[in-house]
Amino acid sequence: MSETAKVSSSFPRGSSGGELSPGTRVMVHGIRSEKDINGKEGTCIEWCPETGRVHVQMDDAMKALRPRNLKVMRAQTEVNEMMDRVLTVFESADSNGDGVLDLNEFERCLEGIGLGKEYVTAFQMAMDKDNDFEIDYTEFTSWALGTNVPGKRTRLDLYWPKKRDVKIEKVDDDDTVPDHDEELTEEDVIRIMKRPLPDDWPTHGIAIMNNARARFPHYPVEGIVWSMKRNEYVGGRVLADIRATGAKEVHPCRTTPLRASEDAFPAIYRNISPEGELMVYELRDDSTFGAMRDRKVPPMGVIPRGEMFTVYEVLRGAEYGFCFGRIKYKGQESPTTWVVLGLLIERGAHWSIPDTARKPSDLTFSDAERMNSLW
Repeated sequence: MSETAKVSSSFPRGSSGGELSPGTRVMVHGIRSEKDINGKEGTCIEWCPETGRVHVQMDDAMKALRPRNLKVMRAQTEVNEMMDRVLTVFESADSNGDGVLDLNEFERCLEGIGLGKEYVTAFQMAMDKDNDFEIDYTEFTSWALGTNVPGKRTRLDLYWPKKRDVKIEKVDDDDTVPDHDEELTEEDVIRIMKRPLPDDWPTHGIAIMNNARARFPHYPVEGIVWSMKRNEYVGGRVLADIRATGAKEVHPCRTTPLRASEDAFPAIYRNISPEGELMVYELRDDSTFGAMRDRKVPPMGVIPRGEMFTVYEVLRGAEYGFCFGRIKYKGQESPTTWVVLGLLIERGAHWSIPDTARKPSDLTFSDAERMNSLW
């Protein structure tokens, strides 16, 4: 091959359909100019697409030959495997076991590969070399191991492709790590690490873990545990330790739905904010709640003081207890915008009571007064 010739990443196929990749053993045939090399074997070295020839190392010299003059020499194990497949196909079609395929058996054989009766005559003529209107094993084998187009797959591979034994590995859901906005349990941590918790794991350890995951969602659980142990399970030191690694930090505002003993929403509320207007925001992600609370994102609109609006859902922040209401704003077809309702004012009920004991009438906030339910 010349220095300017380039080797293709895909290789041609020889006359028997085998790929002529480097290292493939081949036999030369059909050469007219040097008939003495016909029948000799060699090894493919490289393929030169510019010349359309394969460089083959013979015993005495390197020859540049066309793919059509090269037949891939199959290993004996491969030949035996192909013959076994041919025999399996033939025996499955030979229903009476007499060693030949009559017309009915041949029709069923073709039906098995999706070919109708209109193909029977053409296929039978191609196989039945002695014209006795029956296909014996030798005729079937000769046809099956041949090709429709030189250099392409054998008819055996074309019509009866080899079934591949594919090992399917089951992926257990338990192997997955929950999203950072899903709180872990101690059992989750043990499963993810594939080992027990440290012996000195404290009762508040899982709280530190979830806080760290919320701040550093891409930091590995194993790394958080290591940092916790190294920093004596002091939450602030753990966050500072992880921050020092350069891990990407987010400032989420984790929320949980605020519920009552009865269906509480949708309901009508009135703006009673001491600051006047209620800001209306579009929610981008969980961190937006904190930015809404701290007024670090621009609002898309405002609700004037004293004006009423409908709340369809309320989420309460886990960090400071601020509540956020999902509302419709100015002609929206569905409620997709949010306002900061403020802190829940527990009228006649202690803050520690469970949601199931809280009445809808108790759900008034520092910036929004409940008027009535729409149910």
